[in-house]
Amino acid sequence: MSVTTDRRTRAAWIVLALLVLVRVPSLVQPAGADQDLYAYVGQEILRGGLPYVDAWDQKPPGIHYVYAALFAIWPHESVINAADLAAAVAAAWLLLLIERRLAGGPGLVAPIVFLLLGNPAFSRLGGIRIRAQCETFIAVAVAGAIVLLWQRVHGSAPAAAWRSRGAAIGAGVLLGVAFTLKYNAGVFAVSLAAAAAVWRLQRRATDPAWCRLAAADTAWMALGSWIPIAVLIGGLSLAGAGVDLWHATLTYNLRYSGETYGGAADLVRYALTFPIQQARVDGLWLLGGAGCAVLLTRLRHGAAWVALAWVAAACFSIVINGGRGLPQYFVQANPALALAAGLGARAVWAVARPRWVRIALVLVAGLALSRVVQVTKAMDYTWSDARHMAGLVPREAYLVRFGGQRVTDKHAPAALRRLAAYLREHSAADDPVLVFGFSQGALVQARRRSATRFFWSRPLVVGFLDGQPGYGAAGLIGDLRRRPPAVVALQRQDWQLEGTDSAGYFNTQPSLSAWLHAGYTRQPDLPPYELWVRNAR
Repeated sequence: MSVTTDRRTRAAWIVLALLVLVRVPSLVQPAGADQDLYAYVGQEILRGGLPYVDAWDQKPPGIHYVYAALFAIWPHESVINAADLAAAVAAAWLLLLIERRLAGGPGLVAPIVFLLLGNPAFSRLGGIRIRAQCETFIAVAVAGAIVLLWQRVHGSAPAAAWRSRGAAIGAGVLLGVAFTLKYNAGVFAVSLAAAAAVWRLQRRATDPAWCRLAAADTAWMALGSWIPIAVLIGGLSLAGAGVDLWHATLTYNLRYSGETYGGAADLVRYALTFPIQQARVDGLWLLGGAGCAVLLTRLRHGAAWVALAWVAAACFSIVINGGRGLPQYFVQANPALALAAGLGARAVWAVARPRWVRIALVLVAGLALSRVVQVTKAMDYTWSDARHMAGLVPREAYLVRFGGQRVTDKHAPAALRRLAAYLREHSAADDPVLVFGFSQGALVQARRRSATRFFWSRPLVVGFLDGQPGYGAAGLIGDLRRRPPAVVALQRQDWQLEGTDSAGYFNTQPSLSAWLHAGYTRQPDLPPYELWVRNAR
């Protein structure tokens, strides 16, 4: 390694360290609404409850058990952002290993692109909606599976056949973990099988039976993938949660995803256009898309196939999620796009010999990114986080930045904090409470248990399985009669797109309204909540 190259490598490591350091202030950010969903189910698991039976959510069980583990380690919402930071560091390290194996050298281009342009601070509200989402951990699992699969193909096979099979099984386990986080992550199995086939094909001169070996790679991965699936999904089914698991994670999600498409043509249109639309607002998609374009001209190289297959699988997974364009859907593609950007940049850099050409390319890329990446907004939120971390901004004033300023904001961290304080003041630690809306974060912060498994209201508001035992207004009133809550909080202005809000739904259901007025007394409102306290017996 030359002196110049050595200096560049040290500088790259310094940049990586700074990119990690700049994310540290985000540890003080409040949790997003989805993260509060996972956190409440995680807390219920720690109490001995079952997902879907005692706490009903639409996500597969993997994310709930991840959050249960997180809150067992540190029972505070800051653990969510800490987990997101740890996942970012893990993904960057895995990208470094992948880039080294595919293209040689220090392998620092893709990690830098990933940490720089994948920073959630560039997203709306400082990124609270996309931190520690299912897709965050899916991205890490898939990257880890690629590293293990590479080791399987390129390791010393005869002397350590058991270790080679273990690597393939380990890759499958990580793929299975991704599947238990979100079922649509199963499409990454195709990209992993394609990577194994490409690597085996490259070694056909020394391994004439490359096709059989590639099939064996896929078989061992498939075997490993069933381990976490059997443990989580099979275990819950044996525990009696199978029917509710099916309805929550399949019946509801198929309906939820299908709401966004007007038909097959609409789905195809979205699949073809969303990468372009995303590249107009996300620097990682812009640079990663450009890298994919370069790699399409280098298909004779196995590294190009691996990166392109990873990006394609991520795009397909996003389409399965639905056409809502929620920011968390795109997080699973971040490492793949960073790898495509890194490999593409290395390929272009290698042929752009004159220095002025390289300078021109850097300027063009910088200009393009400046029109997409909202650097000022990211700096503003990071600076605000740092000031609050240093104790210069009170918590209440700080939380106002993250929602609640518009009537359409159904997630308002400052209001959640006030509601949590109210719940603690007006109920005992073992009293059930009812927070009917999209404010499950108040339950998490107050450490209170919901009087119903429907601790968020949308499944009821949209009439999901209304009329079936345990669902709809009849299912809710049954829960409330079995476990009368000490406090009832009904949220307003939370489901405008559905044509109502939680308070409106509750008060227009005869059985629910009669139950409420018979046993509870109206209290002064705590906007946006209508409050009721149980009558003294």
